[in-house]
Amino acid sequence: MSILHPLLEDDGKAIRDPVWGYIHLPGPLLALVDTEDFQRLRNISQLGFVHLVYPGARHSRFEHSLGVYHLAKQFLLRLLKSDPPLELEDADVRVFLAATLLHDIGHYPFSHTLEELMPFFVSHEERARRLIEDPAGSISKVLRDELGVDPVRVANVIDYESGAHEIPPRDMLLANILSGTLDPDKIDYLLRDSLFCGVPFGESVNRDRLIKAIKYDPDRRRLAITSKGVSAVEALVFTNYLMYRNVYWHHAVRSATAMFKRSVQDILVHPDRRLQVGDFHRVTEGELLMVLRDEQDRLGLRGARSLLDGVSRRRLHKVAAFVHPGERKQGLMHFLYDLYQHPDKRRQKEIELSQNFAGQLGRPCSGNEILIDIPRFDKSPEVDLKVFYGADVPSDKPQPLSFDDPEVSRLRDTLVDNFEDQAKIFRVFCVDDDDLLPLAATQAKRHLH
Repeated sequence: MSILHPLLEDDGKAIRDPVWGYIHLPGPLLALVDTEDFQRLRNISQLGFVHLVYPGARHSRFEHSLGVYHLAKQFLLRLLKSDPPLELEDADVRVFLAATLLHDIGHYPFSHTLEELMPFFVSHEERARRLIEDPAGSISKVLRDELGVDPVRVANVIDYESGAHEIPPRDMLLANILSGTLDPDKIDYLLRDSLFCGVPFGESVNRDRLIKAIKYDPDRRRLAITSKGVSAVEALVFTNYLMYRNVYWHHAVRSATAMFKRSVQDILVHPDRRLQVGDFHRVTEGELLMVLRDEQDRLGLRGARSLLDGVSRRRLHKVAAFVHPGERKQGLMHFLYDLYQHPDKRRQKEIELSQNFAGQLGRPCSGNEILIDIPRFDKSPEVDLKVFYGADVPSDKPQPLSFDDPEVSRLRDTLVDNFEDQAKIFRVFCVDDDDLLPLAATQAKRHLH
C-alpha cells in the first residue's frame, strides 16, 4: 500500500502538545477523541498519587493517549519504508491508529491503583475491550461508521494477552508494534512523566535517533532497530529503571497507594455495601472520591474514611520496615506473592499485625494501622529486541543480534539486579504514631512470614 494513507498525513485538527509539538487528528480519529468515554480521560490522572511527591505530575491519560497516537504514527511511517517494508492493508492502518488512541480507554480512576485489587477489578485492557465492543456505545459506533473497522479488531490489538480471545495473526502483528520493549506507549509515558515530574531522566533519550532507527523484523513480525539506535534504547531502558526507583515506586507514592486500596477494599468486603464494582467504570476521580466518602460514612467505616482523608490531605503512613534484598528468601517471596495475588489475605494480615501491636500498647485498634505494600511482581527490565547491523559495522555473528548480546549491550544484565533490589521494595507501612511506629519497626518483619 502507499504510505500516503490519508490518516497518516499531518492533516486535520492540530493540538499543541508539550512533548511532541503539534499532533494532527483527521476527522474520523477526532470523532473518537470527542466521545464521552475518551473525554473522561481528561479527569483520569496518568500517575495516580505521584503528585503528592512531584506536584507537577497532574497530567492525564488524555494527553498521554494523544502522544501515543502521534508517536505510533511516526513509527508506522518508518516501518512502511523499512527494508523490507511492513506490508499492511488499508484497514490495518485504521485499526492500528484507533487502537493507539484507545489503548488506555479502560483505565479506572487513579491509574493502575485499583487493578491491584484482584479479583474485584480487571485489567484496563479487558475493560477497554468491553467499552470498545459495546454495541450501544459511542466508540463502537464511531469505529464502524467513521473509520469503517470492526471494533473487535481494535480491541484485539489492545487486549492481545487475553486468554479468553483468540487473536488473529494480523491483529497480533499490530499489537506487537503497539506493545513491547520499544513501543510508543512506553516512550511517551517515560518522556511525558519525566517532564511533568520535573526530573531530568527523560532528557537523555534521543527521541529523533530512536525513531530513525526503527526497522521491521519480518521473521519475528516485530519492531527492531538498526545499530545506530542502540544507545538511544539504552537510555530509554535506564530511564525506565530510574523512573520506577525515584518516581513510580517512591515510598510516599506507595504509601498513598496502599492507603487508598485499603480504604476501597474495606467497602467492597462489607456485606451491606451499595457501591458495586460497576460503579467505578465510568466515573472520574473527583466523582469517585465523593462516592467513596459517602459510602464509608453510611457504613460507619471510620478507619477506611481516615485512610482516604489521609491520602487527600497527605497524612501518609510511614515506612516501618522493608524487606532487604538479602532477606528475600524463597519462602518469604512465595508468601508475599500469595498476598499480592489474594488481597483478602493481605488485608487479614494487616488487621492481624495492627491488633498485635495495638494490643501490646494496650490501646484500641481500627485494623488499618499497619499496611503491607507489595509492588507488581511482573515488573522488571525487559529488552526483547533485535538489532540489525549494516555493512559498515561488521560482526562475526549472524544477523540480527539480540539487544542483550555482549556485542550489543550489557545494560540489561546490570539493571535487572538493581531493579529487583533497589526499585522493587516490599514495605510495611505504619500510621504516624510515636509509640506504634517504633514497635512496628522492630517487630513487623518477624510477623510477616
